[in-house]
Amino acid sequence: MHITFLRQAEFAGRRPLGPASSKFKEEAALKRKVTDMNQNIDQIQNKQRKNQVLVVDDHAVVREGLAMLINSEDDLEVCASAENAEQALEEITKGNVDVAVVDISLDGMSGLQLTELIKTRNPHLPVLILTMHDEELYAKRAFRAGAKGFVTKHEASETVITAIRMMLAGRDYISDSITQKFLRKLHSPENNS
Repeated sequence: MHITFLRQAEFAGRRPLGPASSKFKEEAALKRKVTDMNQNIDQIQNKQRKNQVLVVDDHAVVREGLAMLINSEDDLEVCASAENAEQALEEITKGNVDVAVVDISLDGMSGLQLTELIKTRNPHLPVLILTMHDEELYAKRAFRAGAKGFVTKHEASETVITAIRMMLAGRDYISDSITQKFLRKLHSPENNS
């Protein structure tokens, strides 16, 4: 009689009532949970990976300020910070750095020397030199050392973010203040002779 009732329910397009009905509900609930979990996994995997930034500066307050600035962006994240060249090279060796922001004046090895070392060990890692010096001589030295970007600490904080993004896109970046000084020298009467 129970079999007949099941068959009648199947033909009627309805689920049977009774013990079999609770199994259908359990299976349906389990399928919904699995589907929801798979959708959550897909959403997590589809989220864009943030570009990983190493911040190298011998002043803790500068490292922390840069970390706050960079971490506030949707596409950037500070993966590590270092106060000297040795720590920076150790972090780069771990292999999760997409771009390094390096102060030109570090204790021990300079930021320019560190940049040269980074470029010999990891030639594709872009380095942004950050400095208090707004003279084009330092910019020339930075680019000769292998830097892809040069920003003075006198620039607006958004400039650092712009420079990082341009470097990640494969382009070089130089501070507007340095560019203007260079152009003034280029257009000066002394250079027109």
